[in-house]
Amino acid sequence: MEEAERVPDAPPLEEDDVLRERRFHRPKGLNLDSFMVAGEEVAAPPAKDEASAEAEVPISDSAVGEVGELFTVDRQAAPTVDSTTQLAVHGEQTIGKGLAVAMVVVWTAIGALVGTVLPPALGGLGLLVMAAVGLSLGERWIRRDSMHILGITWVIISMKLLYGLALDAWRWGWLDGFGVPESQLLGAVMLVLVGLNVGLAFRHDEDAIAAQSALVLFAVGSSAGAVYGETGIAVLIVTAMALMHGLALLRSSGNLASLGISMSYLWVGVHALSDDWNVLSLTLLPIESDLTLFLLLSVVTAANASMAAAFVHHENWLSQAMKALGLGKPGLWAVSVSLGMVGALMAIAAHRTETGYALAQLMLLTLAFTSSYLVVRGVPWMRLMPFVLAPMPFLIACLALLNAGIIGFEFPFGLGEYSAFASATAVLCVAVLLTHQASVSDHVLWMGALVIVLLLTLLIPADDGGDNARLLLVSQAAVWLGLGYAAVHRSSPSMAGVAVLAPYAWLLVFATDVERRLVNADLVPIVLGEVDLGIWMSVLILQQIGVNRSMGRSNLNLAGGLAGLSELSSRLRDSDLLNLWNLGFILTALTFVATARPGGITALGVLGGMAGLLLAHAGMTWLRMHQGRPETLVVVWSLAALAIAWRFGMEAGWGTALTFGSLVLIIAASQRATEAEEHQEGSEHQRLPGRLLTVHLGMMTALFIVVALGPQRASILTGQPAIL
Repeated sequence: MEEAERVPDAPPLEEDDVLRERRFHRPKGLNLDSFMVAGEEVAAPPAKDEASAEAEVPISDSAVGEVGELFTVDRQAAPTVDSTTQLAVHGEQTIGKGLAVAMVVVWTAIGALVGTVLPPALGGLGLLVMAAVGLSLGERWIRRDSMHILGITWVIISMKLLYGLALDAWRWGWLDGFGVPESQLLGAVMLVLVGLNVGLAFRHDEDAIAAQSALVLFAVGSSAGAVYGETGIAVLIVTAMALMHGLALLRSSGNLASLGISMSYLWVGVHALSDDWNVLSLTLLPIESDLTLFLLLSVVTAANASMAAAFVHHENWLSQAMKALGLGKPGLWAVSVSLGMVGALMAIAAHRTETGYALAQLMLLTLAFTSSYLVVRGVPWMRLMPFVLAPMPFLIACLALLNAGIIGFEFPFGLGEYSAFASATAVLCVAVLLTHQASVSDHVLWMGALVIVLLLTLLIPADDGGDNARLLLVSQAAVWLGLGYAAVHRSSPSMAGVAVLAPYAWLLVFATDVERRLVNADLVPIVLGEVDLGIWMSVLILQQIGVNRSMGRSNLNLAGGLAGLSELSSRLRDSDLLNLWNLGFILTALTFVATARPGGITALGVLGGMAGLLLAHAGMTWLRMHQGRPETLVVVWSLAALAIAWRFGMEAGWGTALTFGSLVLIIAASQRATEAEEHQEGSEHQRLPGRLLTVHLGMMTALFIVVALGPQRASILTGQPAIL
C-alpha cells in the first residue's frame, strides 16, 4: 500500500503529448553544431516602446478625412498603381453604372413620350402600367445580390414615372372639380407619393430610394412658392431637410446625411439668387425678405452643423466619388460642408452689396461650422456652451426683433442690426478658435484661409481702386501672412505652399481681368491701385523668402492625382522643378508679366519688384538656403523681363538687374566649385559658373536684339518717363 502511495499519479494525456513531441524534435545523432564556435549574433534592433510608436503615428483629422497633402518634404512617396491598371479597374467599375444610367434615360424618355404624345387616357394608363412593371421588376430583382443595383434602378424609375403621372394629371385637368384648388390637390398627391417613396425605401432598405423622396420634396417646396409665397418655400425647404436628416438618423445613413446637408444649402442658395428662373417648367421664386432668408439660413445651418458632426465617421457616396476620382477620401464633414458652402455662397452673393447683411451670414456659417469641427476633433459640446449654444439663440432673437421694429435701438458708429450681429459673432468665433486652437488641423487652416479670401473677395466691393480695394488687400495680407507664420511654426508643407502660391493665383485671376477675356464679362469687378499693387507684390516677395527659408524643400505632391496620370505626376513631384522655391519664383515672374499693363502697376513697381525677386533668390542661393537651380532662375527671370521689355521697354533697367543678379549667382557658384575641387567631388559644380556666364550673356544678347528691333509701343506704364 505504501509503495502504491509513493507512485506518482500518471501525467495527463495532454502532458504526454507535449513530452512526446519534444522527444521527437530532439536530435538523435551527432550534433556537429555543438563543436562549432558560434559567431556573434547580430543584435536585434531594440523594440520601440509604445510611447514612441504612438508618437510616430500621424494624427488623422476625421473631419477632413484621407486627403493627400498638397506639398510634402519627402521626395519619394508610396508607390502608385500604374496607369494601365488604374484605367482598367475604373473602366470595369464604370461599365455597369453606365448601363444603369442608360436604362434610366431610355425608360424615362419612353415615359415622356407616352405622357406627352398619346391622348390623356392612354397616356395615363401607359404611365401607370410602366410604373407597375418597374415596381414588380424591382421587387423581384432587388433581393438578388447579382441584380440588386438593377432592382433599385427600376424602383427609382417607377417612382419617377408616378411623379410624372401626377404632374400630367394636373396638366390634363384631372384634378379639377374636387372642391379644392388644383395646385393644392397636386401638392397633396405629391406628398402622398413621397410617403410611398419613403415606404419603399424602408421596405428595400436602400438609401438611394430614400434620397429620391427627399429630393422630390425639395422640388415640391420650390413649386409651393406660387401658392404660399416665400414663407411656404422656406417652410417646405426645412421640411424636406428634416425628412432627409430624419431618414438619415433612422437608417444611420451617412449617404442621406451628406445629401441633406449639401442639397438644403443648394436649395437655399438657388432661391436667394433666383430671378424668377424657370427650370423644366418649374418657376423658382426668389426669397426677397432679408429676415426670412436669414432665419432660414440659421435653421438650416444649425441642423447641418449638428448632422455633420454626428455622422462624421459614416461612409457616404460623396466621399467615395472623390476617392474614385483619385482625390483621396475626404470625410463626410469635409465633403458635405464643402458642397453645402456652394449654396451658402450663392445666398451671400445675392446680398453682396449689403455688406453688413452678407457679413452676418458669413459669420453665422463660420461660427456654426467651427463649433461643429471642434466637436469632431473631440471638444465636448458643453465646453462650447459659452460661445455658441448660449449666446446664439439670444442674438438671433434680438436680430429678428430689431429688424421687425418691435425693439428700437441705436448702435454706435451707425451700425445696423446685421452689422452688430456680425461683429458679435466674429468676437465669439475668434474666442472659440483661440481657446481650442490646438485642436485645429493643418488641412482646415489652409482650406479655411482659401475660403476666407474668396469670401472677402465677394463681400468687399473693390471696384473703385481706392479705400475698398486697399481694404481688400490689407485683409488678404492678414490672412496670408498669418498662414505663412503658422506654416513655419507648425512645419506644415501644405500650409507653406498655399501661403506662398495662392496670393499670386488670386492676382492672376482678379488683377488681370482674365474673366473678361474668357467670358467677355467682368464677373467680380475689382480695380486695384497701381501703387498699392506694387507694394503688395513686394510684401509677397518678402513673405515668400521668409517662408521658403524654412519650408523651401517642400515639393508639390501630385502622386495622388487623377487616374491614368500617376507615373507622370510622380516624376514631376520627384523633380526639383516643383519645389516651393521654383514654383514661387516662376509664379511671381508670371504675375509680374500679367499685371504689367497701363493702369495695372507702375513702371517702378514692376521693375523694382522683378529686380528684388531676382536679387532675393540669388542672395538665398549665395547663403545656400535655396533648393532650386541657378540656371532656372536666370532663364525664367530673363524670359519674363524680355516679355515686359518687348511691350514697354526699359531695357537698361532690365539689363542692370540681370547683371547684378547673375553676378551674385556666379560668385556663389564659384565658391561651391572651389569647395568641390578641394573635396574632389564631381565636375558638375565646377562647370556651373561657366554655364551661368553663358546663360547671362545669351540673355543680355536677347535684350540688345529687342533694343535693335525697336518694336512699336502704343502705351507706357505710369511713371515710366521718370525712370528713363
